[in-house]
Amino acid sequence: MLVRLLVIIFCFCVAPAFGQTRSDIRLKHGTPTFAYSVSEHISMTPDYAADGQVCRMRLYPKHIGPNINYLSPQLDFEELSGVLNNLVPLGFRGLKDRSSGMTDIGGGIGSTTYRYENVTFVFTFPFRINLPVKDEGELFILSIGEDFPISEDLRQLPKKVPPSVDDFAQSKGSKTEIVTIVWNDRKCTDQ
Repeated sequence: MLVRLLVIIFCFCVAPAFGQTRSDIRLKHGTPTFAYSVSEHISMTPDYAADGQVCRMRLYPKHIGPNINYLSPQLDFEELSGVLNNLVPLGFRGLKDRSSGMTDIGGGIGSTTYRYENVTFVFTFPFRINLPVKDEGELFILSIGEDFPISEDLRQLPKKVPPSVDDFAQSKGSKTEIVTIVWNDRKCTDQ
C-alpha cells in the first residue's frame, strides 16, 4: 500500500516536467530570448530596428558553457575590451563626445556612459557606499562634489575627439556586470 502511494505521488510530481512540449513552454513563458556566445565568458543579446539592423546589444557574463559553469558576475575587462572592439570597431563609432566617460550612481548601481557620434556604450556595475556608523544624535552629512571653476585648459579642449583603444580604461576596475551598446540613429522595435 505504501509503495502504491509513493508511485502515485511520484507520477504526479514528475509528469509535468516530462509532459511539457515546446509550445507548452512558449505559451506559458513567451518567446525565447536569443543569446549569442561572443567570447568564452561573455554572452550577447541583440535587439533590432524595423529594417533588421541591430539597434542595441547587451553584453553580460556567460554563466554556463559546454560542460562548464561560470560563477563570476563580472565581465573580465581585457576580454570585454576585445569583444567591444570586435563588435564596434573604432572606425564605426564616430568622434567621441568630450563628456564621454561620465558616471552616474544611485540606487545601488553605477553606470558609466561613453558617447560617440554613432554609438553609445553604457557600463553598469554594482555600487555601494559604506558609511561609518555614528552615535545617536550626531548628524552625518555626505557631501559629494563641490562647485569648482572649470580651468581654462578644460574649456579649450575640443568638444569631439577621435576614439581610442583606451577609451574604456577608467572602467577597468569597476566590476562591470552589463554593457549596453546603443546605435544612436536606430530605433529599436518591440518584438
